[in-house]
Amino acid sequence: MKEQNMKKNKKSRKSIWIAIAVLILVLVVIFTSFRNQAPTDVKTYTIEKGKIELLALATGKLTSSNEDRIKLNGSVTDTLVALGDVVAKGDILGEYTRQSSTNSLYAPVSGVVTEVPSALGSTLTIAGSNQYKMVIQVPETELKRVSLGQYAEVYVSATDQTFYGSVTKINQVATIMGPQSTFGVTLSFDGDTTKVRVGMSAVSKMQLEGYGDYYVHGKLEAAQETRVTIDGSLTKLDVKIGDTVNKNQKLGEYQSSLKTNVKVVATRDGIVTSIPSGLSTGFVIADPDALELTVDITETDIHKLSLGQSADIYIEAIDRHFEGSIDKIAYVGNTNLDYTTYPVTLEFDEADASVFLGMSGSASIVTNTKENILIVPFEAIVTEGTQRYLVSAEWLENSRRPQSEYYLPVETGLADAFFVEVIGADLEGQEVLIIEKTSLFPIIANQ
Repeated sequence: MKEQNMKKNKKSRKSIWIAIAVLILVLVVIFTSFRNQAPTDVKTYTIEKGKIELLALATGKLTSSNEDRIKLNGSVTDTLVALGDVVAKGDILGEYTRQSSTNSLYAPVSGVVTEVPSALGSTLTIAGSNQYKMVIQVPETELKRVSLGQYAEVYVSATDQTFYGSVTKINQVATIMGPQSTFGVTLSFDGDTTKVRVGMSAVSKMQLEGYGDYYVHGKLEAAQETRVTIDGSLTKLDVKIGDTVNKNQKLGEYQSSLKTNVKVVATRDGIVTSIPSGLSTGFVIADPDALELTVDITETDIHKLSLGQSADIYIEAIDRHFEGSIDKIAYVGNTNLDYTTYPVTLEFDEADASVFLGMSGSASIVTNTKENILIVPFEAIVTEGTQRYLVSAEWLENSRRPQSEYYLPVETGLADAFFVEVIGADLEGQEVLIIEKTSLFPIIANQ
């Protein structure tokens, strides 16, 4: 009996071992099959030629491109130029009243208007249009290494240009007082007026004896400015901003230099968009059918735009697109902390009864385009160090092998939000992988 039980136990253990062996064999087969199976989260893309466009996108408000400015020939001055206007020597900038007579104000030099009067007795400033300066802060410990006339380089990142200038001024009074006081040092240079603008970010480099290359970040300013001082009352207003007026309609009264009240009338049909404020301006009557859109463009894109360039204008309130063009590009920007934008005015003629002054609009302007180039989705790029690759779809036939054995070296070029230009040998028609979890966002150059 005991011997029979031993035989049964031995037979049972043998069956268990056989079952375990079969189970292991099944698992090995399943695992091997799984390893040989191509990943299910992999997509492929066939490299082909396409087009990439880079766009400058901005928003703004609609204004009239056809306005009448009514000058009051008494003690109220009318300014005929705006901030950023390019003027030539002898151009009329405005008119002012002094000692019972009306006088024209002329530009004494050629340049760009960087300041306009806000009231009588203030100044109008004209900056030289091709000369720039950059004021940097130098610590007191290094100031002794800087001298007037010393060579300096200024790199403007927005336009990718380097300019060569010199030190033209060293402040004798500290700009920042403290344990380590700093002093303002002015670097001057001639710039490229077709691209460089006041307010752009820049980096300066000077060679300081015993120190080496000395780099400082800053903003560009106009190097030469001419300030024009003007010398020199509105008694009644009959309209307000936004009123619709007809030609010859009374707008208000002002007191002339002879102390008599003079009536001011509208010179055209339109909408009042500006009224005299203190002693600064006259009335402005706008044509509501001639519209323009002013948008702010970043310093990295402004040098890529040109007058007359086409633009797509979208008015969200009526869900319509209009074809427009660039009418004006400001030379003077608006700097907010370390960020500078430049007003760009777009004109368009396709206005209708449903478009009104003050509506919001957005603009899309092509800043760079390339056609007939090889492109792939961003996700197809694999980055290792500074080198970028595509992975050939042939890897799917033997996914047990490392992907690196199927790398296709590439260089990247122009890119938009979805596709990137690729440059390499025999790429057209190649099928490549898109594996999102192993792909890295590439570093794109030459934008």
